[in-house]
Amino acid sequence: MIDAKMQYAFKTVPDDLLKVQRYTLSNGLQLFLSVNKNEPRVYTNIVVRAGSKQDPPETTGLAHYMEHMLFKGTSRIGTLDWEKEKVLLEQISDLYEAHRATQDEAERRRIYAEIDRVSFEAAKLTAPSEYDKLVSNIGAKDTNAYTWVEQTVYVNDIPANELERWMQLESERFRMMALRLFHTELETVYEEFNISQDKDVRKVNTAIREVLFPSHPYGTQTTIGSAEHLRTPSQVNIQKYFQTYYVPNNMALVMAGDFDPAEVVELAEKYFGVYEPKPVPPFSFSLQPDLNEPVLKVVYGQEPALVMLAWRFDQAKSADTLFLLLIRTLLYNDQAGLLDLNVNQQQKVLESESWFWFYEDYSVFGLYGKPREGQTLEEVKAILLGELQKICRGEFEEWMVEAVINDYKLGQIMASESNSARVNAMTSSFILGMDWEHYTRRISDIAKITKEQIVEFAQKHFKDNYVEVHKVQAEDSNVIKVEKPVITAVELNRDSVSEYAQAFLDISTPRIEPVFVDFETAIQSTTLKSGIQLDYVRNPNNSLFRLDYIFPMGKNSDRKLAIAVQYLPYLGTSRYSSADLQRELYRWGLSFEVSNDDDYTYMTLSGLEDNMLKGLELLEHIISNLQPDAAILQNVVTDALTHRANAKKDRNVVLRNALGNYARYGTDSPFTYRLTVEELRQLEADELCQKIKDLNGFEHKIYYYGQMPMSEVTNLLETHHQVATPLKKAVPSRAFTQLDTKENQVVFLDFPIVQTDVMLVSKGTPQFNMDEHLISDLFNDYFGLGLSSIVFQEIRESKALAYSTYAFYSSPRKREWAHYLQAYVGTQPDKLSDAIPTFLQLLNEMPVVDSQIEHARQAILKRIESERIIPSRVYWTARANRELGYTGDMRQEIYQHTERSSSRDLVAFHEEYVRGRAYTFLVMGSKSQVDLNYLENFGALREVSLEEVFGY
Repeated sequence: MIDAKMQYAFKTVPDDLLKVQRYTLSNGLQLFLSVNKNEPRVYTNIVVRAGSKQDPPETTGLAHYMEHMLFKGTSRIGTLDWEKEKVLLEQISDLYEAHRATQDEAERRRIYAEIDRVSFEAAKLTAPSEYDKLVSNIGAKDTNAYTWVEQTVYVNDIPANELERWMQLESERFRMMALRLFHTELETVYEEFNISQDKDVRKVNTAIREVLFPSHPYGTQTTIGSAEHLRTPSQVNIQKYFQTYYVPNNMALVMAGDFDPAEVVELAEKYFGVYEPKPVPPFSFSLQPDLNEPVLKVVYGQEPALVMLAWRFDQAKSADTLFLLLIRTLLYNDQAGLLDLNVNQQQKVLESESWFWFYEDYSVFGLYGKPREGQTLEEVKAILLGELQKICRGEFEEWMVEAVINDYKLGQIMASESNSARVNAMTSSFILGMDWEHYTRRISDIAKITKEQIVEFAQKHFKDNYVEVHKVQAEDSNVIKVEKPVITAVELNRDSVSEYAQAFLDISTPRIEPVFVDFETAIQSTTLKSGIQLDYVRNPNNSLFRLDYIFPMGKNSDRKLAIAVQYLPYLGTSRYSSADLQRELYRWGLSFEVSNDDDYTYMTLSGLEDNMLKGLELLEHIISNLQPDAAILQNVVTDALTHRANAKKDRNVVLRNALGNYARYGTDSPFTYRLTVEELRQLEADELCQKIKDLNGFEHKIYYYGQMPMSEVTNLLETHHQVATPLKKAVPSRAFTQLDTKENQVVFLDFPIVQTDVMLVSKGTPQFNMDEHLISDLFNDYFGLGLSSIVFQEIRESKALAYSTYAFYSSPRKREWAHYLQAYVGTQPDKLSDAIPTFLQLLNEMPVVDSQIEHARQAILKRIESERIIPSRVYWTARANRELGYTGDMRQEIYQHTERSSSRDLVAFHEEYVRGRAYTFLVMGSKSQVDLNYLENFGALREVSLEEVFGY
C-alpha cells in the first residue's frame, strides 16, 4: 500500500459544492479529485484533450478509431509473444500504407487479402480482450470510451480498494498502443458508420455544422469520419496521433468517489509520473464568416419531420455562454420557460425546446421543434422565432431570472449525489480549457446579469444570422454504405493470458465487506387515519425531498387512465391556469409530475424541502379542482395519434417494443392494449378529468424521501391529504398470456434501414425461479454481456460481424411472469448468413473457459462488495423485490450463491436452461436487401406489417 501521509498543495475553490481538489504532476498530468464517501467506489475518466478536431484532413475518423484500439492492449497487455507479433504488426502497417497509396481497385483487393492473411497469423499471438478481462477482474463496471470534437475519454467505475491496480493497469494501457486485431475492429467501425446513416438527427447536426463552420473542423469533418477515409486507414497516422496528443501534459485523471486525495497523488506519481511530456501542437483556425441572412438546408430520412435553427457564438470560456445558459433556460426548462408555457403547454407544436453546444473555439445556440398533424415546418419555425423575439423585447417576468438561477442551484445539488455527474463536470472544465474556479462560479456570474443586459445581448446576437435545417420525412438518396472487405475470422486464444496479465491477476487486494440493506429498518412505515400506508426514508445528503402518491392502477387497469395522465398537465384549476400552476411551482423550486406504467399511476412532488408545504397544498388543489377543457382534449388526442404514427418510424420502438411484445404475447399484448382511434375521438373531457379526481378515492400508498421528521410528514398529510373513506379497491390490471416458444419461427418486418436487426427471443420457466435468478448474472457476465464476453469476442472481435451484439438471460419483474433468453446482433444484410449460425452455435455449444468464468465470478463478487443501495433507491429496490415475493436484499443471496458457484454450475445451468431452446427470430431490415429464402432455414417464416405488430 502507498503511504499517503505526505501533504500536497491542492488547488481548491471556496464554497465549491463538489469540493474539487486539483493537482498537477511535474510532467503536466492534471488530477481533478472530488471525494464522495457514499459508497466505496470511484468513478473515473481518463481524458485526452484531443478529438476529431485534431484528425488529419486526409484521414478523418482517426481519433474515434484509435479510441477503439486503446482496448486492444500494448506490448505487454494482450500479447503472447511480442517479439514475434510486432514483426507481423509492422508488416500489416506497411500493407495499409500501400493499400492507401494505390488507386487501383484490383491492387487494393490484392493488398487487402495479404492484410487478411498476415492478420490471421498475428492473431495467433494475442490474448483477446485482455484489457477488458483485467479491468473486469478488479470489479469495474461501465467500462467504455467516447470521442467527440475536442476530447477522447476513457471511463471506468471501480471499487475503492482497487485504486492502485486500476492505476497500474491504465498506466500500462496508455504507455503505448499495439494495433492488433486492427482489421476486424475496422469492420465494427464500418458497422458504426452504417448505423449512423439511419440516424436523422446526425444529418441535421452535420448540416448545421457545415453552414456555421465552413472552414473549421467542426464543420468540415465528422467524428465518425468519411466513408473513403474509413476504407483507407493509415496506421502510421494513428500512431503519430497517439504520440502527439496522448502525452501527460495533454491529459487528466478525473475521479469522484471514496478515496484519499493524497493517496491518489502518490499513486499517480508512481504509475503516471514516468510519462515524458511533449509539446502539444497548438490548434489554429481562421475566423468563420458571418451569416448575414438565414441559410436553409434540407435533409431527408424516415424519422419524423422537424426543424432546427442555430446561431454561432463565441467560445465556451467567453461571457457569451453565461447569457446562453440563462436564455436557454428562460426559453425552455421543461416547466415554466417561454417555450414550455406558450408553445408546448398551449399545444402549438408537437414538441419544442432550446439547446446549445459549448466548444473550445465556438459555441452554438439552437431551437428545435416538431410539427403537429397538418402543420408545416415554416409554421413551426415562426412559432419558435416568436418566442425568441420575446426575449429580445424583454417580454418575460423579472422573477424568472432569479428562478432560473435557483433552478441551476437545485440541479447542482441533485448532480452532486452522483459520482458520474461530478466527473462529467470536471471533465468538461478540462476539455474546454476552463479553469475550475471559472467553471464553478458560472452560476454566481449568471446571477449578476440583469434583465436589461439579457435583452441587450439578445438584440445584438439574435438576428437573421442563423442556419435553418428542415428534416423532411422522405427517402434519403444520399445514404452512403461502407461495404465490408472479405476477411477471414481470426482464431481466439480464449484461455491464454499474457505474462503481464498473469502477474496482474496474482496481485491480492484486501476485499471490501459487502453491506446489505435491512429494508425493515431502512424504511419506516405508519398508517394514516384514512388507512393509507406512509413509507418514509430519510435523506441524509441534502435538503431535497420527494413525495409520491402511488396508485396500484395503470394503463392495463384502465386504458382511459393513460390518456387522462397525458391530459392532466395541460389543465388548469378553479384558481390557476395551467401556465400559472407551472410558474408557481417553478417559483418555489418545485416540480410536479404524473405518470403511469402498465400497473401503477404515480403523482410525484419534488424539490426544496423548505417549500414542501406549499407544494403539497398545490398538489391537493390540483387533484381536487381540475377543470375539464374539450379543446385541449381534442389536441391531446390529435397529438397522441401523431406520436403513434411517429413511433412506427422509430427503429428502436419498432424492434424492442412492437416486435419484442409480438414475440412474447402475439397481437394481444400490453403494448397493443390501447384505445382505438374511434375510442380516442369519443373521449369526454369531463370523464377524463373525473378519473384524476377519483384517484384519491382508491386505495394507494404514499412514499416520502427527505429530511423532515416522520411525525411532521404524517401531520402534514393528515391535514392536507383528505380522502373519503372507506377507500375503494383498486381496479386490477388486465393479464396477458406470455406465449410458449415451442418451435423456431422467423418473424420478418420490412423496414428501411441500412443495417439488419436480428433479435432472438425465447420464453423459459413460466414463473420466477430463484435458482435461475441467482446464477443468471454469472451467465450474462461470462457469456453475453460486456466487452470480454464470449458473444462479443466471437461475433465482433473474431468475425467482425457486428458493432453491437449481446445475449442475456432475464428474470421477470413479477413472480408470475416468465424468464426469457434474448440475443441481439445488428449487422449488414450480407452478413446474416454468418451472424445467425454463429450465434446459434454459441448458444447451443457454449465455449467453456474456466479461467474466464472465474474472472466473471470474481467480478460479480467485487461489484456487490463495493456497491451500496443509496438512500434514494432503498424504497424502490425494496418495492421491486416485493413484486418477486421477497422482502430482503436479494443481492445477499446472489452474493452467497456466487461465492459457492463454479464453472460446473454454469455448465449445468447452460445445459438445463439454454442449450437446445427454440427461438422466435425477429428480423427487421430492408426486404430488398434480405434473403428471405435463407431465413426459412431457421423456422417457418412469417412476414408481418407495422400495423400488425403495433395494433393500429
